[in-house]
Amino acid sequence: MSWNQEIRENKAAKAEQKRLDQAAATGDDIARMHAAGEEARKDREAAATLAATAKATRLAEREKRRTKRAQWWAKVRGAAAAHVVDVLIYAIALVSFAMAAPAMAGYGAEVYASALGGLLPLITELGMWAFAVAVLLSRVRTPARPVWGLQVGVWVFGVVAFAANAVHGLARGWAAGVVMGVVSVAGVIAHQLAIASPPRSRTERDAARIQRTASVKAAAAARAAVRHADALIDRDGHARLTYTPGTYRLRRFGGLGRARLIALAPDPDVPGVPDALDAEIQALLDLATPGGTAAEAGEPLHRGTVATVEPPAPGPETDVPAVGGDDTPAGGTGKTRRRPAPKRTTIPEPKRRSFTQLQAEFEQAVRNRPAGFDPTNAESIRRTLECGKKPASELRNGYLTRRGEPGTD
Repeated sequence: MSWNQEIRENKAAKAEQKRLDQAAATGDDIARMHAAGEEARKDREAAATLAATAKATRLAEREKRRTKRAQWWAKVRGAAAAHVVDVLIYAIALVSFAMAAPAMAGYGAEVYASALGGLLPLITELGMWAFAVAVLLSRVRTPARPVWGLQVGVWVFGVVAFAANAVHGLARGWAAGVVMGVVSVAGVIAHQLAIASPPRSRTERDAARIQRTASVKAAAAARAAVRHADALIDRDGHARLTYTPGTYRLRRFGGLGRARLIALAPDPDVPGVPDALDAEIQALLDLATPGGTAAEAGEPLHRGTVATVEPPAPGPETDVPAVGGDDTPAGGTGKTRRRPAPKRTTIPEPKRRSFTQLQAEFEQAVRNRPAGFDPTNAESIRRTLECGKKPASELRNGYLTRRGEPGTD
């Protein structure tokens, strides 16, 4: 290889290397440009996303505030629609107070010749409003509590406010005095008539009247029951009142005398003082039952027998006077025939049943359940089985005990 050819090859190699270097540099620039463009695109996308998110958040907050305002106004409109009378009356009261209070403040400062006189509306205007609100709250929280005392306070302070405002206005004439007095009490009067004491329908008035009458009668019956109650004293000396359950009529003797309770029907399921009929039946059974009373033996209580006596029928041994009309027979023997004892026709006494037999009949009645039979009611058991109160109560208690319920003594 000649020297010239080697030079030419070296130049060609250098040129090729330079071209390659330039191509590499250009590729790097292009790569950097692509990377920068991609980074800028990502930044733009992120900025757009943030802007969209911020806008959506602002729109959501705006919509939320709009919804809250709409709900608040809906509540306000609903409350106003439900309390139209209250809104109108309190508007009148607010206007009345706004007109009367400054006038009274100026009048108080003039009368007392001091700035403390400006507190006069707190007595004339706020005083009657305090009692008016007290009437309303008392009727809402404790409807049974009387409010006539609070109403007296309303009208007393109302008269004071009317008089003070009227005297203040009389300096400019009668018309001014009347107007200022009326404006001062107009709000309280409207409040008492429309809100604190709203008019009631006839049905509501009748129901309230009946409720008051029932309460008065119940209280009178309770007082009479306490007066007629017996005292049960234990071994420690502690006393406890005992009452006789039943149905009573409340009756007042002597016009202004104390009310008394007249027993109508005792409760058959609750043990109480036995009545006269029970005592009479028990006495008869004691006489008829050997070795103790029927109640102690667990026998049912039955009605006694009724005996009737028929006239004696003449018989072969009946003493009949002779045909001759004297005590000596016609034969003159002097003997008379003896009359037999008179026959007695009795109504057969009902068959007595033992408590075991009553239990069997009770179990059969529980299984078959005749009409009107209630195994948890002693009176129903007594009527169905036609037995006494004590066995009926024992049968009921046994039935309740089997069912796991407490019996009644």
